[in-house]
Amino acid sequence: MLKRKGQIVESVASGSPARFTHGEREAYTAAFKTIQPEFDEIRQIQREVRSFQQTTWKLREGLSDAIAIVTVEGIEWHAQAPLLRLPKCAVFLCRHPAENEFAIIHLFPAESAYAKANGQDQVLLRNSNLRQLVGEYAACVQHTLRFMASNLVARAQRVAWEQFPEQSPGKVVRAISWRCYQVAGNRESVMDAERAGHTARQARGMRV
Repeated sequence: MLKRKGQIVESVASGSPARFTHGEREAYTAAFKTIQPEFDEIRQIQREVRSFQQTTWKLREGLSDAIAIVTVEGIEWHAQAPLLRLPKCAVFLCRHPAENEFAIIHLFPAESAYAKANGQDQVLLRNSNLRQLVGEYAACVQHTLRFMASNLVARAQRVAWEQFPEQSPGKVVRAISWRCYQVAGNRESVMDAERAGHTARQARGMRV
């Protein structure tokens, strides 16, 4: 049984390399609780991104009847597959009715504030190459997820430092950063968090 400062050292969940005392664990839990809903949303979006990247490559050979018709600027796009289904909107891969072209189209509920101001349908990307189109859209989503993860880390950081200043808030934030950037697919930031933790451990080991 590992101890630090007389307290039992516990591992944090979800594969993080961090090990916490009971007090640090409480700080971690409280800080992470404030961002849990948005964290779960990032995780769900990431799952859907991986899913449509794996499946849409097969669509070109199997393109047939549309699952819906989406009219944008006079063009009746044929929706071929859903890419993302979010609480307040949905994103579809669509095919041009007469030309060799595909589009990623964002659909909003008619009653939403965005739809009332801008219309229900928005073409995000267009391309005649299906693979390039889906790849470009996936890259855009990943960029957005990394931005969302950064915002979550900043929010958790405020909780850790303001409410738990005596419970190694820097260490708590590094663990939360590791978890957020991992789920957002930001490998560089995960590595940065791991290096920061390793450097801190080395510094503690050098004290006499």
